[in-house]
Amino acid sequence: MSSVSLIPRRLLRVAALAGAAAVVLSACSSSSDEKDDDSKASGEGTFPVTIEHAYGTTEITEEPTRIVTLGLSDQDPLLALGVAPIAVSPWYGDYEYATWPWAQDELGDATPVVLNDGVRDEANPPVEEIASLDPDLIISLYNGTTEEQYEQLSRIAPVVVPDEEYTDFSITWQEATRATGEALGREDDALALVDELEDAFADAAAEHPEFEGQEVAVGERFEPGETVLRTGNDVRARFFEQLGFTIPEEIAGITPDEYGELIVPDELITEISKDLLVWNVGFAPEEKTTIEGLPLYSQLPVVDEDKVLWIEDEVVSGAFSWGTVLSLEYALEELLPQIDQVAG
Repeated sequence: MSSVSLIPRRLLRVAALAGAAAVVLSACSSSSDEKDDDSKASGEGTFPVTIEHAYGTTEITEEPTRIVTLGLSDQDPLLALGVAPIAVSPWYGDYEYATWPWAQDELGDATPVVLNDGVRDEANPPVEEIASLDPDLIISLYNGTTEEQYEQLSRIAPVVVPDEEYTDFSITWQEATRATGEALGREDDALALVDELEDAFADAAAEHPEFEGQEVAVGERFEPGETVLRTGNDVRARFFEQLGFTIPEEIAGITPDEYGELIVPDELITEISKDLLVWNVGFAPEEKTTIEGLPLYSQLPVVDEDKVLWIEDEVVSGAFSWGTVLSLEYALEELLPQIDQVAG
């Protein structure tokens, strides 16, 4: 089975958007000869570093200065630590250098290559292009890297992949940040960033005790006839859990699939009526009309009580979905007042 077939719905949907943005993204790329000065290596790391992961052990003998990020959002924790990659992998959105607004200040004047002309191809990482960039480290954390791909990439440079429990797009933002810091020889710095953001969520929860115990359903629409609800380690579910809300573990006897996704058919949509209903539609605004037009939707008590939060802004929705140490800080700042207004 190819790695493409293993990508959950959330990634299949945004992969299509990435293809639509290919022309814009490819215009942002430039040759490796122009990238020599793009890295912002801190020079603060302690080396050598030995990293254990799902496919064995990777040793990084000295401070990396030419880093390629292959995971969908791997550039963010790197940028948060003050280091700019020489190349990034595209996900979705037509932002320059595949860098969304919440990370542009951290990117500064760096101009990373957007790999594969801005087109995401999960089954075939652009190995030759990566090799041509002469990297000294490849980070592939929020990704579905196979062992075969890992071995292939390791012939080019040391490769960092997640521990076994975090493979196949399941890594948390905390672990992605920590692992990135470990690869830079700066794990303590990375953990400090994690603590800072976790403290921000804890402070927000303390300021809003009314959130505690409220049950929230976080939904998205990708295919006709069904709603995807977020559970488990999914960053969108964890966002609300960190604010004190609870996430349903099942709906009408439906349990999460291997990706922590609850797939609820439209004939059971009344079952998703909880204390708060959140719709993440910023990547596809037209879905709001589709949802509101569903035959049973108006019968939901949560709709009647006006306890529905629509995440419609593209950048806020993107930050909520990217789920990184940079994007979540932005999402918290933008969404907390909206959540307070609806659920407070």
